[in-house]
Amino acid sequence: MLGILAVGAASILPGSNAGLATEANRLSSHLRYAQIRAQADTYQWRLVFTDTTTYQIGPVVVPGAGFTPGIVPGAGATQRALTDGVTTTAGTVIRFDSWGRPLNDAGALLGVDQTITLTQGAQNQSITIRAGTGLIP
Repeated sequence: MLGILAVGAASILPGSNAGLATEANRLSSHLRYAQIRAQADTYQWRLVFTDTTTYQIGPVVVPGAGFTPGIVPGAGATQRALTDGVTTTAGTVIRFDSWGRPLNDAGALLGVDQTITLTQGAQNQSITIRAGTGLIP
C-alpha cells in the first residue's frame, strides 16, 4: 500500500517528469493513429500544432487547401490540449502518405528525421519520426 502511494506522490512532486513522459506517449500514439489512417485512407493525414499547446489531426482532402480536422482519439474534440505546463513549437506539421511515410507540409518526403520536442519547465522529451519509414520509436 505504501509503495503505491509513494509512486503516486512521486508523479506529482516538482521535478517529476511523469506528466511529460505521459504526454510524449500520448502524442506518439496520435502520430501513429494519423499514420495508420493515411495507410487505410485515400487521403494523406497530418498532425499539426496550431499553437504551442494544442494540436489537431485530420485528412488532407484537397492538397494545398489545408485539411479537415477530425476527432482526436480520447479527446472527444477536433483539437487536443497538452497537459498544463507542457509546450512545443507552434506550427509543427507532420503528414503521412498511403505508405505511412512522413512528409513535410508541402507533401514532399522527409529527407531527414523529424523531431518534436515537448518541454515542461527545464525538462524535455523528444519524439522522433524516422525519414523514409515513418517509424516512431
